[in-house]
Amino acid sequence: MNLFEVVKANINTQEVAQTYGIDVNHHGMALCPFHNDRHPSLYVSDDHYHCFACGEHGDVIDLTARLYNLSPKEAAEKLAQDFGLIYD
Repeated sequence: MNLFEVVKANINTQEVAQTYGIDVNHHGMALCPFHNDRHPSLYVSDDHYHCFACGEHGDVIDLTARLYNLSPKEAAEKLAQDFGLIYD
């Protein structure tokens, strides 16, 4: 398995969102960090996220890349390091 496959198979988007400071409620909703959100419009599930207000969406790697202004490869490496994953 390559880095991207290992990350996507072992880390869910909701876990990453909460680890990186996004407060996700029991309905999977949160304030979107990508625009000035006053009411929760970001939906975070196990395998993706989507903001109903600004349209931002993607998977666990996209979320990390967008939060930290990283390339997809850098985001996947950050996730692997932060969550202790081993990959080829």
